[in-house]
Amino acid sequence: MGALIFHQLFEKDSSTYTYLLGDVASREAILIDPVLEMIDRDLRLVADLNLKLITVLDTHVHADHVTAAGAIRDRMKGQTKTGVSRAAGVACTDLPLEDGQELKFGSHTLRAIATPGHTSSCFSFFLPSEKMVFTGDALLIRGTGRTDFQQGSSETLFESVTGKLFSLPAETKVYPAHDYNGQTSSTIELEKKLNPRLGAGQTKEQFKKTMSELKLSLPAKIHEALPANMSCGNRGVMFEKRMENGIPEITVEDLAAAMLKSEWKSKPVRLIDVRRPDEFNAEFGHIEGAELVTLGPDLQSLIDSGNPDESIVFICRSGGRSAQATGYADSKGYKKVFNMRGGMMRWSELKLPSTRS
Repeated sequence: MGALIFHQLFEKDSSTYTYLLGDVASREAILIDPVLEMIDRDLRLVADLNLKLITVLDTHVHADHVTAAGAIRDRMKGQTKTGVSRAAGVACTDLPLEDGQELKFGSHTLRAIATPGHTSSCFSFFLPSEKMVFTGDALLIRGTGRTDFQQGSSETLFESVTGKLFSLPAETKVYPAHDYNGQTSSTIELEKKLNPRLGAGQTKEQFKKTMSELKLSLPAKIHEALPANMSCGNRGVMFEKRMENGIPEITVEDLAAAMLKSEWKSKPVRLIDVRRPDEFNAEFGHIEGAELVTLGPDLQSLIDSGNPDESIVFICRSGGRSAQATGYADSKGYKKVFNMRGGMMRWSELKLPSTRS
């Protein structure tokens, strides 16, 4: 087994750790959880060490910072591949990761371990040769990631950590994605003994109670980070059209990311909410700037008398009625119409901003 090059890097605004792993003999390297604002620092280090960066990995779709994965791939002219959980649904990734997948760099092999719970698509990365595990937000030093958004689950996180991570060798060094107290690493043995949330014999029910009582504010960058990270951190492209049962669709994440970009105002896209008036300002509210045109004669009239060259996103509660509206507009010759998949339920689930008038 060849010697390992290892660097732990820190971004202070989000308290994020980025990890560079390299093989001395082959010079092949992997970067884990890079932050967009630190791309120059990270690529300078790769160049200074004469490494060939073959893979960039994200432990999950981050809510507190924008990943540099896509930007690094662009800078490296496609020589670097990006990887994130297949379950995350990030269409632009090169390596949609599966549980147990092996990622080789030189003579080293990094093993992907699905550890959902903080989000539904979290991964940890275990390097058996060095007994190192990179745990993302699943297991922190004397703590864990939160479980209150992105399909998080306290029960699932407890099982991921106690059933998978705590089964690793006791001496395995733990390197999390964040630390807010100046600590840099721990071990599986220490976390099993000292982690106040799920170590020291804490039960699943105790853990669930602890997590339910946390009163945490949302990450400051969530409205920017989540949509951007669904596009590999790329904030410079508009959304892509996908087809579902013959209906053109976009994801909530793609729409939200597009709305953050400078091109949004110069390339106007009309948002039409086809729900009833009582729904428009009810449980989920509506997206700022959306027009209320209820599915039925009013919407049919609008489409029949409208401009087929217009770009329109149709929105409803869960995506059913807006799919009907999209299909009708498509049948009338509109070429740039989209159904927002998942509707306002998905928009709300991702904690994206809504309004009521």
